[in-house]
Amino acid sequence: MKQPQPETKSNYTVSNSLVNYYLAIMFSFFPIFLTDQYAHARTDKYWFYLIATGILVVSVGICMALSNSEAKRIGEEKPLFKPLSVTDILMLCFLGLALISTVLSAYPTESLFGTGGRNNGLLLLLMYTLMYFTITRNYVYKDYVFIIYLLVSAIIALLTVLNFFYIDPLGMLKGYDEATAADFGSTLGNKNIIAAFMCVYLPVAVMAFVTAEKKALRAVAGVAIIFAYMGLLCADSTSDILGLLVILPITAIFSARKFIYLRRWLLAMTILFIAGKLLFLFATLIGDHNKGFEFMQEFLIYHPLTYLPIAVFGILWLLTVLLSRNGEPRYPAKAVQIILIALFSLGIITVIGLFINFSFIDRETDIGNFEKLLRFDDYWGTHRGFMWRVSFEEFSKYDVRQILFGNGPDTAYYVLQPHFAELSERFGDASTDCAHNEFINYLLTQGVLGLTAYLGVMLTVIVRGLKAARRNPMVLAFIGAIICYLAQSTVNLYNPIVTPFLFIFLSLTEAISRKESNPL
Repeated sequence: MKQPQPETKSNYTVSNSLVNYYLAIMFSFFPIFLTDQYAHARTDKYWFYLIATGILVVSVGICMALSNSEAKRIGEEKPLFKPLSVTDILMLCFLGLALISTVLSAYPTESLFGTGGRNNGLLLLLMYTLMYFTITRNYVYKDYVFIIYLLVSAIIALLTVLNFFYIDPLGMLKGYDEATAADFGSTLGNKNIIAAFMCVYLPVAVMAFVTAEKKALRAVAGVAIIFAYMGLLCADSTSDILGLLVILPITAIFSARKFIYLRRWLLAMTILFIAGKLLFLFATLIGDHNKGFEFMQEFLIYHPLTYLPIAVFGILWLLTVLLSRNGEPRYPAKAVQIILIALFSLGIITVIGLFINFSFIDRETDIGNFEKLLRFDDYWGTHRGFMWRVSFEEFSKYDVRQILFGNGPDTAYYVLQPHFAELSERFGDASTDCAHNEFINYLLTQGVLGLTAYLGVMLTVIVRGLKAARRNPMVLAFIGAIICYLAQSTVNLYNPIVTPFLFIFLSLTEAISRKESNPL
């Protein structure tokens, strides 16, 4: 990835170092930390995050205070609190509204700690906010941080693949029943969590490969693409396919801004689809003893048609190499981006149209395996349809205060409780603590105002990041991670295992945006 201007020893401070050490820890030890296999995976990582972030915030706060004190002593004092960006303001609004929601909630303790759900209570939101302001004010790019992220995440992806084929080198599945062993993998947890992790990891790997100036970093990113794609397919969740359908066009649009980026993207896609065939080869060699792929994952691994994108992307890459032999050719970047955006938009409209047609107009036509994706009912998406329907039914019963502020952070369990009997009778689940859609969950738990603030944070950081990418294209890797996380979260939910990475990449994006808008 193209880096900012190198920092000298005089302006690379202790606070900068602490932030990078923290990132290195979060990218390495955090995703692999467990105390007892999967028994306490969520709480293990929850406490790891709270402690690591608490140490970061306190340490950097002390350093900044001492630095400001020294600057004041020698007459070079600078403002301790710099002007807030629109994203900063919305982040504070999101936290403030969560505080109001907690105070007004009938379940204040559960809202504070998130004990009724996925620990996404006020305390975790506070730590996300403190981390955000600490990173955005003190981040300086260092290669080693992202090399660690790419390599450690590749190990996690490899474990996902091995576990999917019942190869268990760490003994993670030992002692668990067959259903749990089929649903869990690597050091992260169930397949939905793994899918969310891979949906963040893959776009970072692709865009690092596209924008990296150093060959060594680009080589690491190329290897990361292989493992990220194989890990994503072996996560075997609906959300990973949704994420992939966003990752491919989004990274294409980002890469189209420069000819050399487009050339590298074509090579990245060639590598990506070859990785699918490597997975096919691996499956064949060990006798296809695996947990069983969903139809889309099976298609991408086994179907002969998937040799076609390897050929197409490979040939196009070779053509771009030939065209650039005498220097970068004249390239209509804006026109290509507009065409790609139009095609992506057309694809979204088409899918939405098919979904509406087969869900509400034509419910008789047999559409085979696509019925799982395009025909909405209570059984859609592993009964996510049921969850969404009853969530809106309960929301319609809210009073004005609840509509605005919700039921309290991460208290969906109590909102959905009246439907547990039906859930058990129809689907075999005794209870649920979420709506299985992050945005609906925020609506239920933090109301219209909380959801609006959350969406505002995400939208403004993406817009600001895209502007900063004109000067510093490395930010495209972080924006890609944010967008793809949000895409998969429409059928998934926040958790203290993967969601910290959303807020880390959000913080890194805003840090670069601040620096590029005011480089001095």
